[in-house]
Amino acid sequence: MTRKLFFRVRLLIQRALHTILFINDILQARYLNRFPSESHKHLLSAFYLTGGFIHKRAAVFLGKSDLQLANEGLLSKFTEQELVDALDHLKREGYVVLEDVLTSEFCSRILEVSQQIPGQTRIMDGGTGTVSRLTFNRLNPPSIRFDYDGSDLISNPELQPLIFDESILKFAQNYLGAAPILDLVAMWWHTTYSSIPDKEAAQWFHFDMDRLKWIKFFFYITDVDANSGPHTFIAKSHKSLGIPYNLRTKGYQRLTDNEVQMYFESKDFKEFTGNRGTLIVEDTRGLHKGKHCISGDRLLFQLEFTTSQFGTVIPELTISPPLKVGSKSKILMDRFPHVFQAIKNI
Repeated sequence: MTRKLFFRVRLLIQRALHTILFINDILQARYLNRFPSESHKHLLSAFYLTGGFIHKRAAVFLGKSDLQLANEGLLSKFTEQELVDALDHLKREGYVVLEDVLTSEFCSRILEVSQQIPGQTRIMDGGTGTVSRLTFNRLNPPSIRFDYDGSDLISNPELQPLIFDESILKFAQNYLGAAPILDLVAMWWHTTYSSIPDKEAAQWFHFDMDRLKWIKFFFYITDVDANSGPHTFIAKSHKSLGIPYNLRTKGYQRLTDNEVQMYFESKDFKEFTGNRGTLIVEDTRGLHKGKHCISGDRLLFQLEFTTSQFGTVIPELTISPPLKVGSKSKILMDRFPHVFQAIKNI
């Protein structure tokens, strides 16, 4: 046996063992409410080996029954049939684009917020740059990607109507097939700080795998054209075995365009341009990336919902000051504590 073949066989055996441990982790989570420390590592190995079949079933196994949610909020502008068609497209292709979900006025307020609250730079490829917490200067961006803390976002009154929106919860539940849990709130800028796509800024293709099943809502806060960092997705790659084994076996890492183009046709590459206020709903188990900015910049706001907190440890969100009694956000939070279990209202 050659040395290369030996390592391949050893890796296959290791991932098979981790898959067995992953099933055991799921059972502990369901019956003992325990989340073993290495459960995320086992989750990843099981995905590399099986392509996601087990994960979908485990998500149903750990998920809670559907909640009684109404289509009240941002998505109420769409008819019931339009939302059914959007959901069908999402399930089939892995994404759906909904236009004019946010008003231009609302986007302008979020844009102002992005330049008032502090955020953080990222270390870029090759270890260049520094991690600094500061206020974003759009005329002189400090890094290729600039992120905001989830607790700062969820504590901001201008953003709370977007975060606490019942129609978004209902759409998430209809995709997930179980009661949703708000898992992640994020916002970031992509800039022209570097002319080269940066892995650390998520500008190379990758898949997400923090949870068993999840759905993400990406809101364009600025106009996005072909040069200002459009989000890109590989259609149908969210399905079980949708990512070929030769790509999965590389592990949880970034992939070049050339690597991905070897396995997918050009028609599968979906590049999303759109006016501010555009919403992209996406199952990011599929391959995706944000293209680097050639000119201009892009501000994107994101919500993630899952069916269970099984997986990696994500920092708890804290609202400070607490939501006001009687506010729409507080009422929704009190009605659906399961949805907002990862949030502290202090």
